[in-house]
Amino acid sequence: MNKYKAIGIVGVAFLTVVLVFSAFYYYGGYNTPSSSQHLTQSQLEGLNVTEPGVYASQTNSTIYINSSSSLLVMTGPMNGPSMYSFEILGMYNPTIVIKEGVTVHFTVVNIDTDSEHNFVLSNQGPPYPYMSGMGSMGSGGYSSMTSMSFLPPTNSGYFYYYNMSYSFSQSGTYWYLCTYPGHAENGMYGRIVVEQ
Repeated sequence: MNKYKAIGIVGVAFLTVVLVFSAFYYYGGYNTPSSSQHLTQSQLEGLNVTEPGVYASQTNSTIYINSSSSLLVMTGPMNGPSMYSFEILGMYNPTIVIKEGVTVHFTVVNIDTDSEHNFVLSNQGPPYPYMSGMGSMGSGGYSSMTSMSFLPPTNSGYFYYYNMSYSFSQSGTYWYLCTYPGHAENGMYGRIVVEQ
């Protein structure tokens, strides 16, 4: 076989593999969490309610949770102070105070039109580096309590969402953040205080 023909065949095979991988990645492979689903605008509006046992204080931007409940977390609100924010019960990056032993069911919805986001719980606070979800963060190392794939931006009136629950069994200070590169570094995080 001709040397140039062999190089051409290898080149075509390589490009085919790259195209297949790119299509898989772009159209729902690695970017779309396997358990993510879609919501319509009306379904999203129906989730944005304050449940019994939850009190939202707009004056000090704090949410108090005294019993197991559900909480809607919207990522990247276009009407927020920044795309680098979470909107929870009409507040941006609020402090969440939770009674020890309470389980919170989070429904995380990406409402951003052009960026991926996630919602991860951590016991490490700011400042966060650019690659906050990759490897160590500062001297103590990054310690995530939960993991979540990135949710794609809204598409044709549909919103990607992800459900997760977490039981806050120990008092202390924790953090929620977006681990997409640069997002937590630019302020996409909030504090959780678990009290006895």
